[in-house]
Amino acid sequence: MALELRQPTERTVGRVLTLVVVSLLAAFFRLLGPLPEAPSATVLLGFLLLAAFVAGELAREIRLPRITGYLVIGILFGPHILALLPRQTVSDFRLINDVALSVIALQAGGELRIHSLRARLRAIGSITVFQIVLTAAGVGATVYLGRSLFPFLAGQPGRTVLAAALIFGLVAVANSPASIIAVVTELRARGPLTDTVLGASVLKDVTILLLVSVVIPTALVLAEPTRGFDLHQVQEISLEIVLALMLGMAVGWLIGLYLHHINLQPILFVLAVAFGVVEFCRALGLESESYILMSMAAGFVVQNFSVQGPRFVEALEANSLPLYALFFAVAGADLDLSVFPGVWRAGMLIIAFRIALFYFSTYLGARSSHDLPCVQRYSWMGFIAQAGVTLGLANIVRARFTDWGEPVAAIIIAMIAVNQLVGPPLFRFSLVRTGESH
Repeated sequence: MALELRQPTERTVGRVLTLVVVSLLAAFFRLLGPLPEAPSATVLLGFLLLAAFVAGELAREIRLPRITGYLVIGILFGPHILALLPRQTVSDFRLINDVALSVIALQAGGELRIHSLRARLRAIGSITVFQIVLTAAGVGATVYLGRSLFPFLAGQPGRTVLAAALIFGLVAVANSPASIIAVVTELRARGPLTDTVLGASVLKDVTILLLVSVVIPTALVLAEPTRGFDLHQVQEISLEIVLALMLGMAVGWLIGLYLHHINLQPILFVLAVAFGVVEFCRALGLESESYILMSMAAGFVVQNFSVQGPRFVEALEANSLPLYALFFAVAGADLDLSVFPGVWRAGMLIIAFRIALFYFSTYLGARSSHDLPCVQRYSWMGFIAQAGVTLGLANIVRARFTDWGEPVAAIIIAMIAVNQLVGPPLFRFSLVRTGESH
């Protein structure tokens, strides 16, 4: 017994010391002065990956998901705390980060199995509708009625407050399929709760992209009545979604053919596919959400319309550890926590109402579809985390609403930081509690 207790302690101390050494080496490298840009970014990427891996293992030892460790080390290394990663270096990682997100999206699509979803379809649809309607309306009403807590809304006309309420309602609905699939992959989770959360999160991701094309122009009209409603934007985003899904199905068909007839280096092949999808979307001038949808559609086609699904998912899982470490560490480094002191009251109010509304809306959605008690009680925990789409909304608001977009974006970033740290541990708890962790 003494040996069993001593070994984890020694391992934990060793990992903490490793983190300290890596941090000191990164700090020493930063003190050496400017190097050519590419070597500098590459070396710092190596430090970040090593530190993120060790932090992920430490998180596992205290029964937290690995991605919590990745996020925390990214926040610490980022430009806003220890500043071991300059802001420009974080921007330099953006392409690698996009490729990692494309791989995660491929895996999200590959985890959606028709035979499992068919039994879950009613619950997925019901939960999605209840969450969107109740959460958006509840958070929007909270902002509108509690406008005195938002200094930037003081003295603004009612239509401007309504515009801000619409935006916060939309932001509250968004969640992070990437965080969900990372926890599912780590725990090798399988079961009705896993299938329901994953299916609903992907469906919500597509729905939110459509809602963005309606809500943002509506908020612009409310804030500036002289502007007309931009119907062209609705059409443009709708066409992008359809195009991304169609291209993704074609890519999935090609992946299936390759794995069936050639199957050389499948692990490197799926990385090449992810890189190709990102570059293709950039060349066409499509938004970042397009390659996410395209990758999800490709993974879904391989899993459900070819016999290569298991081989495909196995190749993706072989890439998962370094890519998840990179993606979530960079996401943590990109979070500007310096905004939190100025917006913490408003941010915590929205976060608290959002969590409560997710609990009630998910429970009502699962209960109305007569779903299993475990899904009714615990599935809401899978929807708390927020990441890519929400951050994109913050950037849109900052650019479109010049008078009050900056403080709204600051609150959104603060929400992302808290929800991304709280959400994955909650989802892990729900999977362990319901016995779906393997």
